[in-house]
Amino acid sequence: MEKYLSISEMAYYAGVSRRTLIHYDQIDLFKPKKIGANGYRYYGFDQCPELDVILVLRALDMSLDEISAFLKNRQPDYTKKVLSLRREVVEEKITRLNKLKQSLDLMLQRFDKIQTIEFEQLTYQFLDEEYFIASDEIDEHDETSAYQVIANFYPDVHHEDAFSGYPIGFLLDAGAFEKEMPTKVIYRTLIKIPKERVSYYPRDKIMQRPAGQYLTGFVRFEKKQINRFITLLHEKLAEMQLIIDGNVWELVWQDDVLTDQLEEQIIEIMIPVRPLENK
Repeated sequence: MEKYLSISEMAYYAGVSRRTLIHYDQIDLFKPKKIGANGYRYYGFDQCPELDVILVLRALDMSLDEISAFLKNRQPDYTKKVLSLRREVVEEKITRLNKLKQSLDLMLQRFDKIQTIEFEQLTYQFLDEEYFIASDEIDEHDETSAYQVIANFYPDVHHEDAFSGYPIGFLLDAGAFEKEMPTKVIYRTLIKIPKERVSYYPRDKIMQRPAGQYLTGFVRFEKKQINRFITLLHEKLAEMQLIIDGNVWELVWQDDVLTDQLEEQIIEIMIPVRPLENK
C-alpha cells in the first residue's frame, strides 16, 4: 500500500510553509497526489524530486509562471537554454551586488578614516589627479537657484555613480578662504568617480582636480571651526612661503548619511598651493 506525506510533512521536508504548498496547488504548479475525504492534501514520496526542482528554480529567482513553463517542457535542449539564460541573469546580479559591496566598503572605510582625523593640523602633500561630475554654479544664499541646479544635476548622474560610496564634494573659488568664512559662497556640487567612468558623461560635466601640491586638513562644518581653519591656513602659508594657486576642493567624509547634525559633518579641505617666489 502506497504511503503518503501530509501537507505538513511535505512542507517540513521542503522547508516551506503549508500556505506555499496550498498556493502551488491552487495555481496548478504542484498538486497533491490525492485529496482525502476530509479535504486534506496528501503527497506521494515520488513527488519530492519535482518539488526539489521547483525550489531550485525559485532560488534562481524564476517566476512561478516561468517555473510552470519549465516543468511542462523539460527536455535536454530546452533545459540547457533556460538554465543558460538564468545563468546570465545570475551573473548580472553578481555584478550588481559586487558593485554594491564596493560602495558599502567605501562607506565603511570612511568610518575608519574619521577615527584617525586630527583637527587643527594642515598637511603639505602631493595629491594625484581625481575626477568629479560637477553641477552648475550654486549661490549658497539663493535657495531657488540651488534647488533648480540640484534638481537638474542629479537626474543626469548615473545611479552607479550617485550611490558609489565615495564622499560627495564641493568646489569653491579660492577667494572663499581669503580671511574669514565668507558671507556669500558660489560653489559647485561634486560627485567623485573613477577615471574609467569619465567617458560616460559629456566633457562639460566633468571636472578634474589637478595633480600637484596641496595644503589639506579636516574641519567640522561649523562657522567657528571653519574660521579657525582659515586662520591656521594663512599661518601655514606665511610659514612655508606659499600662495593659494587655484580653486578649493572639499570632500564631506562624515555627511548627512552618517549624521543628522550639520555641525557634526566633517569636511576635508584641499587647497592647491605653490611657492611664493613663482608668483
